[in-house]
Amino acid sequence: MDARAETEAHLETSSGFIDERARGEYMRLGAGCFLVAVTNAHSALLAIVFARNGYDLHDIGLLLSVFALPVVLSALVSGAVADRFGALQTVRLAMVLLTLGFLSFDVTRGSFAGAMASRVIQGVGQGLFLGSALTYAQGRLSPVRFVYLLGIFSSLMVVSQALGPPLGAYVLGAFGERAMFAVAAIPAIAGLALTFGLRPLPKPPRSPGLHLFSVWRPHFPEPIWAVFVSGAMSGFTLAYLAAALEARTIPIACFFVASTASLFASRFFALRYVEEIDRRVLIASGLTLMCLGFVGIALAHAVWWPVIAGGILFGTGYSLVYPLLSAWMSEGLEPSRRAGPQALLNTSFNLGLFATPYPETILISRYNYDATLYVLAGFGFATALFLIGRSRALKQANIV
Repeated sequence: MDARAETEAHLETSSGFIDERARGEYMRLGAGCFLVAVTNAHSALLAIVFARNGYDLHDIGLLLSVFALPVVLSALVSGAVADRFGALQTVRLAMVLLTLGFLSFDVTRGSFAGAMASRVIQGVGQGLFLGSALTYAQGRLSPVRFVYLLGIFSSLMVVSQALGPPLGAYVLGAFGERAMFAVAAIPAIAGLALTFGLRPLPKPPRSPGLHLFSVWRPHFPEPIWAVFVSGAMSGFTLAYLAAALEARTIPIACFFVASTASLFASRFFALRYVEEIDRRVLIASGLTLMCLGFVGIALAHAVWWPVIAGGILFGTGYSLVYPLLSAWMSEGLEPSRRAGPQALLNTSFNLGLFATPYPETILISRYNYDATLYVLAGFGFATALFLIGRSRALKQANIV
């Protein structure tokens, strides 16, 4: 073995990357995804923009909720797109669509049909984005520190939620809508530029269909259901938690700042130490922490500190769930064969995230926010118990 080969082998063993260049590619793509996600996070202000342009609450609701359909459909076919064109090219396409979809509101916001078209374009980009980005990131990693590095990568897009909306709100209030869209364009353009010069992943052998089930594994229903439950709980926090806290006169930052900070801290400091633990037990633990966070919020009433505690529990739990599920879906597969399973996982997550707010609305209208929190926590607890039961049954049967 020559000196270069020895160096690369040592790097793979110690750092978790497949070779020397992969570290820089992982970092560049992570930074690019973060910057594009900062632009996309400005979407939290669209309801304000639409209201300023004269839309009533019903029309605003339609414009915001139509996002679910293109997200779910494009997530479903994202594996096929990545297989055909490559994960890296799909990431770039998603970045372009996300950026164009959001920035086009500067022109289309005064027209309901135009704004709807912008929202659909943005949704297609969102559906293609996460799965293809994770597929490429996984292709830069070796089995060493795989879950830890994948968790850090995926958390960068979540952390953008703590930067984009406050920045956009400041610019919107100080300089107006046009300035907000112009400033929002800057990180997206920079993020897209960072993806050029990266090596593409090898393409898999072509086969007909969506490539969703060609590498099906018997364990897939478990992570697919678990990520749906996680998405449903996350969907409540995005759609209704702010309103629930506002009704109790509790600052929404009590939850969102606490959950985002704990999520990133957990992935950065703790995830590296849990890779050898049974994944079902870890995922069940994460879901349980998310559920306890919801229970704490439901019990808080008008007191702020249980909401902070609930945010910390929720963020810590979520920090475990998604990267472990993503790694589980890709286990034993070559990087070029992971796009289909990742598409299945992200489709299920997006269904939970964007399709469950409507049934949650029915629960809220018939009962209240607290009852909805308890119902979602109940689903999470039941899923956690199922995963623990499966872990014990497999151990007793000596199945690895």
